[in-house]
Formats: sequence, structure tokens, C-alpha cells
Amino acid sequence: MDDLRYPRRLLLTVISAIVVFTSSMTIVSASLPTMATDLDTTESLLSWAVTGLFLVMAVCTPILGRLGDVHGHRTVFLWGAAVLSVATAAAAAAPSAETFVAARMLAGLGIAATMPTAMALIMEAYPVDRRSEAMGWFSMAMTGAPVVGLVVGGPLIEAFGWRSVFIVLAPISVLGWLAAWRFIRPSPRAAPVPIDWSGAATLAAGTTGALLFLQFGGTGGFGSPGALAMAALGVAGIAAFLTVERRAAAPMLRLEYFARPNFRGPLIAQPTAQFAYMGSFVISPLLLDDLFGYSVSVVALILLFRPGTYSLTSPIGGRLASRVGERVMVIAGTVLMVASMAAWVGGAWWTNVPLILVGLVLSGLAMGLATPAYATVLAGSVERDDLGVANAMGATMMNIGMLTGIQAMFTVLGDGRAPADFALVFAFAGVVAAVGLVGGWMIRDEAGESPPSEVDVALSLVAEEPRA
Repeated sequence: MDDLRYPRRLLLTVISAIVVFTSSMTIVSASLPTMATDLDTTESLLSWAVTGLFLVMAVCTPILGRLGDVHGHRTVFLWGAAVLSVATAAAAAAPSAETFVAARMLAGLGIAATMPTAMALIMEAYPVDRRSEAMGWFSMAMTGAPVVGLVVGGPLIEAFGWRSVFIVLAPISVLGWLAAWRFIRPSPRAAPVPIDWSGAATLAAGTTGALLFLQFGGTGGFGSPGALAMAALGVAGIAAFLTVERRAAAPMLRLEYFARPNFRGPLIAQPTAQFAYMGSFVISPLLLDDLFGYSVSVVALILLFRPGTYSLTSPIGGRLASRVGERVMVIAGTVLMVASMAAWVGGAWWTNVPLILVGLVLSGLAMGLATPAYATVLAGSVERDDLGVANAMGATMMNIGMLTGIQAMFTVLGDGRAPADFALVFAFAGVVAAVGLVGGWMIRDEAGESPPSEVDVALSLVAEEPRA
């Protein structure tokens, strides 16, 4: 009986250990002006509490996911949860903007360790036919927590200041760590192999260059010396990573996985969906303010429709994926995301609030239905010993999609604030989201998997070139 209860207890435990992170995400973004005043700094500097966090996550997640595969997912998860607890307490006590940014970047390191290993632990505990359902509940908690955080944290900040949020979250984080230490069973480890530190370093360089290119390009122009230098670092890092991995005896990421449609598909479909989802997330407050003149509190209330829908429909997406197949759900999510951007185009062009609400609900529905399938397809495409690094690659590509969407949509909008300017931005996002259909179409459900195509065979031959 205990074995039958363990998967559910594990799911609740890992959620309790990391839910404080997602709870604080929206609060930090919404409170930047208040925090900047209190810490006597600029919003520009304090924005690195968000940008730097995502950067650390994108760079460190693959490395820590691989460490989880080698040293045990439970071990790395517990270390990451401990770091997250320390970072939450440090944010509450931060005496300056610089220390607060450092604390949030430390939190990024903690979540980079816990997120891929949490997903791997869930995948190991649940049978294959129930993974999508489990990931649906996991996604519900991860997307619902920011909504709860915003609803509860807003009044808390107004009454006691922004530090009160982290003062409340810190002990919750510690209790989550204690529960994880108590209940999570040791997980299987991969065969004892050396860590591919050269691969880790080159992948980190490539990811850092790509993300800082977006950051510097968005602020100083994509043709600026800083942005071009980061672009060169990104290209050189990825090229070096491919070279190193092709020759490594124990690569951090087996390149032959890219020959598998179920590995490639989610890595295309999820980032393009997040491009539209997160890009529109940061543009929508501007639209609601400039075109409709709504106050901040009204804007926040309207925007809750999207994460609320995302959270509530994630379990439904997981259950449907188990019944009709992940491929159908990924394609359906992509179509709904494109439809949501079309609704935003109409809402902006005609300054129509009902269409804006339709766009918000469709965006949340798109992600809620497809997100569980992204994770389970990716996990099912790799060997058990590579679950951590596979989940980490999915998370990294998701973060790249988010940051690319934010910067690209701000660039397209520019200084324009007319209805046509906003409509153009959402039309652009819809085109990018539609590219996700390519990834969705690649995915093959296990029951109906077809022979590899000529492209798959060619990619496999390239990945399996003799190693020096």
C-alpha cells in the first residue's frame, strides 16, 4: 500500500519544496518600483533580479540536470532545495539592490538544480502511462503558485513592505526541504562516468552569449558592440559544444538524441509557444494602459485570467495526453496559441476588451493543454540514465524562448503605442508560435511510431561520427 501511495506523496513533496520560487516570481516583477525606492536604486539595476535569475537558470540547468543523472536526482534536488531556502532568506534580509540581485541569482541556481531533478523523480515514480497526468498536476502547481502569490502578496506588501513576502516564504521553503529529505527515496544513478566538464563549459558559454545578446540588443541595439560580442560568444560556444560532444567518450548530452523526432519536437514546439506566451505577457500591460487607460490593479486583475486558465487546465491536459496521445495535445496547444495571438490582434486593432479576454483565456488554455505533453514526450525519448539532462534541455530551451519573446516583441513594438502597433506585435508572435506546428508534427506517439525519415537517418549518422 505504501508503494502505491509513494508517487502521489512524492509529487506533493517536490511541489512543496519549490513552490516558494514560483510564488515569488510575479511578486518581484510587480514590486520592482517599490523595491527600487526602498533600496535607493534604479529599476534598471533591479531588473537584473529577474533577468539574472533567468540567465543563471538557463546556463546551469543542463549541468545540474546531468549531475542529478550521475549522482542521484534526490541528492541534487536536496542540495538545490537547500540553496533555494538560503536564497529566499537572503532576499528578505538584503541590505542593498546588489545583494538582492545576488540573492535572486542564487535562487536561480537552486531552481536550476531542483526543477530538472524534480521532474526526473516524478518520471521515475510514475508508470509511463501516467506520467502525463502527473506532469499535469505538477504544471498546475507551478503555474498556480504565481497567481496565489500575486493575490496574497499584493496586500501583504502594501501592509508590511516587500520584505514581508520573503519573510513568509523562507520558513515555508525550509519546511519543504525537510519534507523532501524525509520522504523522497534514493533514486537510481547512472553508471559511474566522469562529468563532461568541457561540454558543460562550452554549452554554458553558448547559452550565456545567446541570452546576453538578447539582453544587450534589447537595451542598446542589436548592432551595438556589446550585443555583437555576445552573439559571437554564443555562436562560438555552441560550435565548440558540438565539437566536444561529438568526440567525448561520456558526453554531457548524447547528440544522437537530436536524431529522434520525439526529442527534437518538444525542443521546437515549447520555445515557440513560450515566445508568444511570455512576450505577450510583458506587452499586454502596456496595451491595457495605453489603449484602455486601466489602472495597475485593474490590469493585474485582467491578466490573472491567463495564468489562472493555464493552472486549472494543466491536469486536464495531462489526462487527455494519456488518452489521445501527446502529439495531438502539442498540436492542439500550438493551434490555440496562434488563435490567442489572433484574438489579441483583433483586440488591439479594434480596442475591444472581450477579444483581449478571449486571447488571455486561449493563451492559458494552450499552455495548460500542451505543457504536460512537452515534458513526457521529451522524457520518453531518452534513456533512463539521461532523464535529468533531457528535462534540463527542455527547461533551457523554454527559458530561451521566453527571453527571446520578451526582447523581440519589445523591439518590434518600439516607441509605437497606436492600435496598429500593438496589432503588429501580436501578429508577429502568432507567426512565431505557428512554427511550433513543425515540432508538434514530428512527435510520434509510442503506439503509432513510424520508421525514421531520411532526415532522421542523416542526423543520426552525423551524431554517431567516430569519436577521436
